[in-house]
Amino acid sequence: MVNVMLIDQESLFQKAFRKIMEGIEECRLIGVAETSDEAIRIFNNHHPQVVFADVVVGTESGISICRRIKKLVPSTMVFILTNYCNLNLLRNWMMSGLDEYLLKPVSRERISSLLHETCIPGENGSQEYCVDLFSEIDSRNYKQAYESVKSVTGQVFETVVQEDRKAVLEEIGAGLMYQVPGMDKTQMNYYLQKFELTSRMTENEILCYCWLVQVVTEVFRQLCVIKYTHMNRALQYIENHRNYEISISELADQAGISSGYLSRIFKKYYHISVVDYIHLRKIHKAKQYMVSSDMNISDISFLLGYSEAGYFCKIFKKYEGMTPSAFMNHYSRRR
Repeated sequence: MVNVMLIDQESLFQKAFRKIMEGIEECRLIGVAETSDEAIRIFNNHHPQVVFADVVVGTESGISICRRIKKLVPSTMVFILTNYCNLNLLRNWMMSGLDEYLLKPVSRERISSLLHETCIPGENGSQEYCVDLFSEIDSRNYKQAYESVKSVTGQVFETVVQEDRKAVLEEIGAGLMYQVPGMDKTQMNYYLQKFELTSRMTENEILCYCWLVQVVTEVFRQLCVIKYTHMNRALQYIENHRNYEISISELADQAGISSGYLSRIFKKYYHISVVDYIHLRKIHKAKQYMVSSDMNISDISFLLGYSEAGYFCKIFKKYEGMTPSAFMNHYSRRR
Protein backbone atom coordinates (compact mmCIF):
# COMPACT_ATOMS: atom_id res chain seq x y z
CA MET A 1 0.00 0.00 0.00
CA VAL A 2 1.36 3.41 -1.05
CA ASN A 3 0.63 6.24 1.41
CA VAL A 4 -0.13 9.59 -0.22
CA MET A 5 -0.35 13.11 1.24
CA LEU A 6 -1.86 16.23 -0.35
CA ILE A 7 -0.75 19.79 0.43
CA ASP A 8 -3.36 22.15 -1.00
CA GLN A 9 -5.71 24.85 0.31
CA GLU A 10 -8.44 24.62 -2.32
CA SER A 11 -11.41 22.77 -0.82
CA LEU A 12 -12.85 21.80 -4.21
CA PHE A 13 -9.56 20.30 -5.33
CA GLN A 14 -9.19 18.49 -1.99
CA LYS A 15 -12.62 16.92 -2.51
CA ALA A 16 -11.82 15.92 -6.08
CA PHE A 17 -8.44 14.50 -5.06
CA ARG A 18 -10.03 12.37 -2.32
CA LYS A 19 -12.42 10.90 -4.89
CA ILE A 20 -9.53 10.12 -7.23
CA MET A 21 -7.56 8.38 -4.47
CA GLU A 22 -10.59 6.29 -3.48
CA GLY A 23 -10.52 4.81 -6.97
CA ILE A 24 -6.87 3.70 -6.78
CA GLU A 25 -6.82 0.49 -4.73
CA GLU A 26 -3.07 0.37 -4.25
CA CYS A 27 -2.94 3.86 -2.68
CA ARG A 28 -4.25 5.43 0.49
CA LEU A 29 -4.65 9.15 1.22
CA ILE A 30 -3.31 9.52 4.76
CA GLY A 31 -3.76 13.27 5.15
CA VAL A 32 -4.45 16.68 3.64
CA ALA A 33 -2.41 19.67 4.82
CA GLU A 34 -3.12 23.36 4.26
CA THR A 35 -0.02 24.80 5.99
CA SER A 36 3.67 23.92 6.18
CA ASP A 37 3.46 23.05 9.89
CA GLU A 38 0.52 20.74 9.26
CA ALA A 39 2.32 19.15 6.31
CA ILE A 40 5.48 18.38 8.31
CA ARG A 41 3.41 17.05 11.23
CA ILE A 42 1.45 14.67 8.98
CA PHE A 43 4.64 13.63 7.21
CA ASN A 44 6.46 12.82 10.46
CA ASN A 45 3.48 10.91 11.85
CA HIS A 46 2.54 8.86 8.77
CA HIS A 47 5.59 8.87 6.46
CA PRO A 48 3.81 9.00 3.09
CA GLN A 49 5.84 7.70 0.18
CA VAL A 50 4.20 10.24 -2.15
CA VAL A 51 3.41 13.95 -1.70
CA PHE A 52 1.29 16.08 -4.02
CA ALA A 53 1.72 19.80 -3.27
CA ASP A 54 0.31 22.98 -4.75
CA VAL A 55 2.99 25.37 -5.90
CA VAL A 56 1.63 28.03 -3.51
CA VAL A 57 0.28 27.29 -0.02
CA GLY A 58 -1.06 30.55 1.39
CA THR A 59 1.87 32.94 1.66
CA GLU A 60 4.31 30.03 1.50
CA SER A 61 5.85 28.07 -1.32
CA GLY A 62 4.81 24.47 -1.73
CA ILE A 63 8.20 23.94 -3.32
CA SER A 64 10.06 24.92 -0.15
CA ILE A 65 7.84 22.61 1.94
CA CYS A 66 8.62 19.74 -0.42
CA ARG A 67 12.33 20.48 -0.26
CA ARG A 68 12.12 20.13 3.52
CA ILE A 69 10.31 16.82 3.07
CA LYS A 70 12.95 15.63 0.60
CA LYS A 71 15.64 16.53 3.12
CA LEU A 72 13.91 14.45 5.79
CA VAL A 73 13.39 11.42 3.51
CA PRO A 74 15.10 11.73 0.10
CA SER A 75 13.24 8.72 -1.32
CA THR A 76 9.86 10.48 -1.00
CA MET A 77 8.25 11.11 -4.38
CA VAL A 78 7.15 14.75 -4.70
CA PHE A 79 4.74 16.01 -7.37
CA ILE A 80 4.05 19.74 -7.74
CA LEU A 81 0.59 20.99 -8.77
CA THR A 82 0.40 24.29 -10.64
CA ASN A 83 -2.14 26.41 -12.55
CA TYR A 84 0.37 27.83 -15.00
CA CYS A 85 3.28 26.64 -17.10
CA ASN A 86 6.57 28.51 -17.13
CA LEU A 87 9.36 26.46 -18.68
CA ASN A 88 12.15 28.20 -16.77
CA LEU A 89 10.37 27.73 -13.46
CA LEU A 90 9.59 24.09 -14.25
CA ARG A 91 13.22 23.45 -15.14
CA ASN A 92 14.37 24.98 -11.84
CA TRP A 93 11.86 22.93 -9.89
CA MET A 94 13.01 19.67 -11.44
CA MET A 95 16.67 20.54 -10.89
CA SER A 96 15.96 21.16 -7.20
CA GLY A 97 14.99 17.53 -6.67
CA LEU A 98 11.25 17.51 -7.30
CA ASP A 99 10.05 14.49 -9.26
CA GLU A 100 7.26 15.75 -11.51
CA TYR A 101 4.78 18.58 -12.06
CA LEU A 102 1.08 18.45 -12.95
CA LEU A 103 -1.01 21.19 -14.50
CA LYS A 104 -4.37 21.82 -12.84
CA PRO A 105 -7.01 20.69 -13.41
CA VAL A 106 -5.54 17.21 -13.36
CA SER A 107 -7.48 14.13 -14.41
CA ARG A 108 -7.99 10.88 -12.55
CA GLU A 109 -6.23 9.04 -15.38
CA ARG A 110 -3.14 11.28 -15.15
CA ILE A 111 -2.73 10.80 -11.40
CA SER A 112 -3.38 7.06 -11.60
CA SER A 113 -0.94 6.66 -14.48
CA LEU A 114 1.75 8.69 -12.69
CA LEU A 115 1.42 6.68 -9.48
CA HIS A 116 1.55 3.36 -11.33
CA GLU A 117 4.60 4.45 -13.30
CA THR A 118 6.61 5.75 -10.36
CA CYS A 119 5.35 4.54 -7.00
CA ILE A 120 3.00 1.56 -6.99
CA PRO A 121 5.03 -1.67 -6.67
CA GLY A 122 5.37 -3.50 -9.95
CA GLU A 123 8.11 -5.59 -11.45
CA ASN A 124 10.91 -3.39 -10.15
CA GLY A 125 11.86 -1.73 -6.87
CA SER A 126 12.58 -3.16 -3.45
CA GLN A 127 9.16 -2.31 -1.98
CA GLU A 128 7.46 -4.80 -4.31
CA TYR A 129 8.75 -7.58 -2.08
CA CYS A 130 6.93 -6.49 1.04
CA VAL A 131 3.45 -5.17 0.18
CA ASP A 132 1.89 -7.84 2.45
CA LEU A 133 4.41 -7.04 5.18
CA PHE A 134 3.36 -3.39 5.29
CA SER A 135 -0.28 -4.46 5.49
CA GLU A 136 0.40 -6.86 8.36
CA ILE A 137 2.21 -4.14 10.30
CA ASP A 138 -0.78 -1.85 9.74
CA SER A 139 -3.11 -4.54 11.11
CA ARG A 140 -0.72 -5.33 14.01
CA ASN A 141 -0.43 -9.02 13.08
CA TYR A 142 3.03 -10.07 14.29
CA LYS A 143 2.72 -13.77 13.43
CA GLN A 144 1.68 -13.03 9.84
CA ALA A 145 4.44 -10.44 9.50
CA TYR A 146 6.89 -12.99 10.91
CA GLU A 147 5.77 -15.46 8.24
CA SER A 148 5.91 -12.88 5.46
CA VAL A 149 9.56 -12.14 6.22
CA LYS A 150 10.40 -15.65 4.98
CA SER A 151 8.73 -14.91 1.66
CA VAL A 152 10.36 -11.48 1.35
CA THR A 153 13.84 -12.82 2.04
CA GLY A 154 13.29 -15.75 -0.30
CA GLN A 155 12.25 -13.44 -3.14
CA VAL A 156 15.26 -11.20 -2.60
CA PHE A 157 17.63 -14.18 -2.73
CA GLU A 158 15.95 -15.54 -5.85
CA THR A 159 15.86 -12.29 -7.82
CA VAL A 160 18.72 -10.11 -6.56
CA VAL A 161 22.41 -10.83 -7.07
CA GLN A 162 24.52 -10.90 -3.92
CA GLU A 163 26.27 -7.59 -4.65
CA ASP A 164 22.90 -5.79 -4.58
CA ARG A 165 21.19 -7.65 -1.73
CA LYS A 166 22.50 -5.43 1.05
CA ALA A 167 21.15 -2.26 -0.58
CA VAL A 168 17.77 -3.85 -1.36
CA LEU A 169 17.32 -5.31 2.12
CA GLU A 170 18.36 -2.06 3.82
CA GLU A 171 15.87 -0.15 1.68
CA ILE A 172 13.16 -2.58 2.75
CA GLY A 173 14.27 -2.20 6.37
CA ALA A 174 14.15 1.59 6.11
CA GLY A 175 10.67 1.45 4.60
CA LEU A 176 9.50 -0.69 7.51
CA MET A 177 11.05 1.61 10.12
CA TYR A 178 9.25 4.56 8.57
CA GLN A 179 5.95 2.92 9.57
CA VAL A 180 6.67 4.18 13.09
CA PRO A 181 5.09 7.64 13.63
CA GLY A 182 7.71 10.31 14.22
CA MET A 183 10.54 8.24 12.77
CA ASP A 184 12.99 10.54 10.99
CA LYS A 185 16.04 9.82 8.88
CA THR A 186 18.47 10.17 11.81
CA GLN A 187 16.54 7.70 13.97
CA MET A 188 16.12 5.30 11.06
CA ASN A 189 19.87 5.32 10.39
CA TYR A 190 20.49 4.64 14.08
CA TYR A 191 18.36 1.49 13.97
CA LEU A 192 19.88 0.30 10.72
CA GLN A 193 23.29 0.63 12.38
CA LYS A 194 22.03 -1.06 15.53
CA PHE A 195 20.78 -4.00 13.46
CA GLU A 196 23.79 -4.00 11.16
CA LEU A 197 23.54 -5.98 7.94
CA THR A 198 27.01 -6.86 6.68
CA SER A 199 27.91 -7.90 3.16
CA ARG A 200 29.01 -11.28 4.52
CA MET A 201 25.54 -11.84 6.00
CA THR A 202 24.00 -11.44 2.54
CA GLU A 203 25.62 -14.74 1.55
CA ASN A 204 23.28 -16.58 3.93
CA GLU A 205 19.50 -16.46 3.55
CA ILE A 206 18.82 -17.43 7.18
CA LEU A 207 20.99 -14.61 8.52
CA CYS A 208 19.23 -12.09 6.26
CA TYR A 209 15.88 -13.51 7.29
CA CYS A 210 16.84 -13.16 10.97
CA TRP A 211 18.00 -9.60 10.35
CA LEU A 212 14.69 -8.62 8.77
CA VAL A 213 12.72 -10.31 11.58
CA GLN A 214 14.68 -8.15 14.02
CA VAL A 215 13.70 -4.99 12.12
CA VAL A 216 10.03 -6.04 12.03
CA THR A 217 10.14 -6.85 15.76
CA GLU A 218 11.55 -3.39 16.50
CA VAL A 219 8.77 -1.75 14.47
CA PHE A 220 6.11 -3.66 16.43
CA ARG A 221 7.83 -2.79 19.73
CA GLN A 222 7.84 0.91 18.97
CA LEU A 223 4.22 0.93 17.77
CA CYS A 224 3.21 -0.75 21.02
CA VAL A 225 5.37 1.43 23.28
CA ILE A 226 3.98 4.65 21.75
CA LYS A 227 0.64 3.76 23.35
CA TYR A 228 1.86 1.78 26.38
CA THR A 229 5.26 3.09 27.47
CA HIS A 230 5.52 0.63 30.36
CA MET A 231 5.49 -2.24 27.85
CA ASN A 232 9.04 -1.34 26.88
CA ARG A 233 10.36 -2.96 30.07
CA ALA A 234 8.47 -6.18 29.41
CA LEU A 235 9.54 -6.41 25.77
CA GLN A 236 13.15 -5.64 26.62
CA TYR A 237 13.05 -8.27 29.36
CA ILE A 238 12.09 -10.89 26.78
CA GLU A 239 15.00 -9.87 24.53
CA ASN A 240 17.47 -10.02 27.42
CA HIS A 241 16.20 -13.35 28.79
CA ARG A 242 15.59 -15.45 25.68
CA ASN A 243 18.06 -17.98 27.10
CA TYR A 244 15.85 -18.52 30.15
CA GLU A 245 12.36 -19.75 30.89
CA ILE A 246 10.11 -16.68 31.04
CA SER A 247 6.74 -16.52 32.79
CA ILE A 248 3.88 -14.12 32.14
CA SER A 249 3.92 -13.04 35.79
CA GLU A 250 7.59 -12.01 35.44
CA LEU A 251 6.75 -9.83 32.46
CA ALA A 252 3.73 -8.31 34.19
CA ASP A 253 5.92 -7.40 37.15
CA GLN A 254 8.44 -5.79 34.82
CA ALA A 255 5.71 -3.67 33.24
CA GLY A 256 4.01 -2.92 36.54
CA ILE A 257 0.64 -4.23 35.36
CA SER A 258 -1.50 -7.32 35.88
CA SER A 259 -0.98 -10.49 33.85
CA GLY A 260 -4.45 -10.15 32.37
CA TYR A 261 -3.82 -6.58 31.21
CA LEU A 262 -0.47 -7.62 29.73
CA SER A 263 -2.19 -10.38 27.76
CA ARG A 264 -4.81 -7.97 26.41
CA ILE A 265 -2.14 -5.54 25.19
CA PHE A 266 -0.35 -8.38 23.36
CA LYS A 267 -3.59 -9.46 21.72
CA LYS A 268 -4.27 -5.89 20.58
CA TYR A 269 -0.79 -4.92 19.34
CA TYR A 270 0.57 -8.33 18.24
CA HIS A 271 -2.59 -10.41 17.61
CA ILE A 272 -0.93 -13.30 19.45
CA SER A 273 -0.58 -14.42 23.06
CA VAL A 274 2.36 -13.56 25.30
CA VAL A 275 3.48 -17.20 25.21
CA ASP A 276 3.38 -17.29 21.41
CA TYR A 277 5.53 -14.16 21.24
CA ILE A 278 8.10 -15.58 23.68
CA HIS A 279 8.38 -18.81 21.69
CA LEU A 280 8.77 -16.92 18.42
CA ARG A 281 11.57 -14.80 19.86
CA LYS A 282 13.33 -17.92 21.17
CA ILE A 283 12.97 -19.66 17.79
CA HIS A 284 14.44 -16.58 16.11
CA LYS A 285 17.47 -16.89 18.39
CA ALA A 286 17.69 -20.63 17.70
CA LYS A 287 17.97 -20.00 13.96
CA GLN A 288 20.86 -17.65 14.56
CA TYR A 289 22.60 -20.29 16.69
CA MET A 290 22.03 -22.93 13.99
CA VAL A 291 23.80 -20.86 11.36
CA SER A 292 26.51 -19.14 13.38
CA SER A 293 27.65 -21.91 15.75
CA ASP A 294 28.53 -25.59 15.83
CA MET A 295 25.99 -26.38 18.56
CA ASN A 296 23.64 -29.29 18.03
CA ILE A 297 19.87 -29.14 18.55
CA SER A 298 20.12 -30.39 22.14
CA ASP A 299 22.65 -27.72 23.08
CA ILE A 300 20.53 -24.99 21.50
CA SER A 301 17.34 -26.15 23.21
CA PHE A 302 18.94 -26.14 26.67
CA LEU A 303 20.61 -22.81 26.02
CA LEU A 304 17.20 -21.30 25.22
CA GLY A 305 15.66 -22.50 28.48
CA TYR A 306 13.85 -25.60 27.21
CA SER A 307 14.24 -28.51 29.61
CA GLU A 308 14.11 -31.16 26.86
CA ALA A 309 15.31 -31.17 23.27
CA GLY A 310 12.17 -33.09 22.25
CA TYR A 311 9.94 -30.34 23.63
CA PHE A 312 11.96 -27.69 21.83
CA CYS A 313 11.61 -29.59 18.53
CA LYS A 314 7.86 -29.86 19.12
CA ILE A 315 7.59 -26.09 19.72
CA PHE A 316 9.79 -25.35 16.71
CA LYS A 317 7.63 -27.52 14.45
CA LYS A 318 4.44 -25.91 15.78
CA TYR A 319 5.54 -22.45 14.67
CA GLU A 320 7.73 -23.28 11.67
CA GLY A 321 5.87 -26.24 10.21
CA MET A 322 9.04 -28.36 10.27
CA THR A 323 11.61 -29.67 12.73
CA PRO A 324 14.87 -27.78 13.37
CA SER A 325 16.79 -30.39 11.33
CA ALA A 326 14.35 -30.13 8.43
CA PHE A 327 14.60 -26.35 8.59
CA MET A 328 18.38 -26.47 8.25
CA ASN A 329 18.19 -29.04 5.43
CA HIS A 330 15.64 -26.89 3.61
CA TYR A 331 17.85 -23.82 3.64
CA SER A 332 20.96 -25.84 2.83
CA ARG A 333 19.27 -27.03 -0.35
CA ARG A 334 18.24 -23.48 -1.22
CA ARG A 335 21.86 -22.38 -0.94
